[in-house]
Amino acid sequence: MSRRAGAGLLALALLVLAGCTGIPASSAPKVVGTVTPSATDSSTGTVISPQPGVSPTEMVREYIDASLDAEAGHSTARQFLTASAARRWQDNTTVILSSKPTPGDATISTDEQRAVVQVRGRRVGQLDPSGAFSPILKGTGTGDEESFEFHLVRVSGQWRIDDPPPGVLIGRSDFAGFSSRYHQYSLYFFDPQQVLVPDLRYTSLNGQALASWLLAQLLAGPRPELAQTLVSAVPAQAVKSSVQIGNPTIVEMPGSGQLLTRDRNNLAVQLAFTLDQVPFSLGPLELTDSGKPVRIPAAQSVQFSKASLDDSSVSPPPGGSLYFVRDGALLDEEAKPASGQPGHNLVSVALRRQASAQSLQVAALTSTGQLEIGTEQGRLPQPATSRPEWQDDNVWIGAGSHLYRVAADGTASPISLTSQVGPLPNGTITAVRLSPDGDRVALVIRGPNGIGNAWVGSVISTTSPVRVDSLEQLTPPALAVTDLAWADAASLMLVAAEPGAEARVWPFYSDGAQRGDEDQLSSAGLRGTLTSIAAQGQEVVVSAGGLLYQYINRSWVNYLAKDATVPGINPVYAS
Repeated sequence: MSRRAGAGLLALALLVLAGCTGIPASSAPKVVGTVTPSATDSSTGTVISPQPGVSPTEMVREYIDASLDAEAGHSTARQFLTASAARRWQDNTTVILSSKPTPGDATISTDEQRAVVQVRGRRVGQLDPSGAFSPILKGTGTGDEESFEFHLVRVSGQWRIDDPPPGVLIGRSDFAGFSSRYHQYSLYFFDPQQVLVPDLRYTSLNGQALASWLLAQLLAGPRPELAQTLVSAVPAQAVKSSVQIGNPTIVEMPGSGQLLTRDRNNLAVQLAFTLDQVPFSLGPLELTDSGKPVRIPAAQSVQFSKASLDDSSVSPPPGGSLYFVRDGALLDEEAKPASGQPGHNLVSVALRRQASAQSLQVAALTSTGQLEIGTEQGRLPQPATSRPEWQDDNVWIGAGSHLYRVAADGTASPISLTSQVGPLPNGTITAVRLSPDGDRVALVIRGPNGIGNAWVGSVISTTSPVRVDSLEQLTPPALAVTDLAWADAASLMLVAAEPGAEARVWPFYSDGAQRGDEDQLSSAGLRGTLTSIAAQGQEVVVSAGGLLYQYINRSWVNYLAKDATVPGINPVYAS
């Protein structure tokens, strides 16, 4: 797969998923100006504050609702706590439950001065202080039921929470979906090939607080699993940076004036793409160092924006054409035999357009498990078990429990797979997909129980040999995955089935977060068992029952929108 600058970035910036986190206690950039603590529910316009005479159960319910507002260090929620609890409460992590947290009946002491209220729920994931999401992988992804205890006392005759659980409790409906209170944002960093890559984070902040929070996370750098893959142009002296929204929006960053030309341009791109997500009319950006404007060469000015930097720094990927296999032959997007390409005994292919010609370079898997790269045969120690995938001039492919990188002459080299979360499963690699930027790889590994799970790891290409690090399981064990494809630089489409159910298409983000209900793909129109998938932005094509379908207007229709069905398997877009 060839690397593509800024793959899927414009579409990604429009995707909204929910997430919640507090303002990190160690946040370096400061919020410039005065922030008035909010006591209003922005979704309803109603004031949220402790009301006199409410029961312990109602007090906890109102506190949970108030904690959805992260502005000013959760100042709204802290009103429901005692003075000492408000000082102690750690608000910089978030627990996401499968449903809205609902308090149970209170247990009140005999002297009616103390009470305990429990909230029970199943955890589907959590956010760390940087806003990074981690999924729960037990069972079907909802984990075991947990109990969260709130201890209350009377203060001047009114109930207040004296011992809340650490962090914020939210329901999945507030985390996933366009109507949620929390949204997904991307921090942008560069890979070694100068491709801009998104790093997903979540918060409920808005306006000035959101801009400062995004800058703080950008300065902190990529999440640990991407730290060896991505780099930042932020100077080392930038710890005390700040942002003040306005026209222009001023980013004060010590050391930025001493950066070399390329680093100044790269820093401007990172800031423009990251801060452009603040949902209001943002003026042009201006970078300053000790109050002095810093000229951005790519913008030919001290002021810059995404629009002024796109042409020089980020180019959208070209649209790829769809191909598929039928009766062992390769067919093009019009269901015609691909001219000059292998024409027999094929099961799946990987295609890439050669830079110097209009022709396609083909890597093909045959029915005997043999990898063919043009006229060469891949010298694998055992039959291949996944589709091939291009990465620059090499082909990646799974063979049993090993991942290989095969050169154009057929020489195969094993790719080291390591994980910080424990030993890797002793299973068979049945799918290999590289992200559009080539910095992450998604695998389907089928365990001894016959169930495949999706894994995502970082591609470390700055070392020799190339290796995959920070490989982490993306899907819960009970979700049986058979195939997957990257839709853009940060999201995947999976063919998977819950226990006892038919396979369907599941949209996931690369951090393990599932898309909101409105983003789920219906199974309407599909006939037969889903087996394989290809995706490119909003375009999704699958093979089910040996026939091809494409997703249009929330339903599956025959590929090419013909009345007649189109037989085919293993669709793939040419990169």
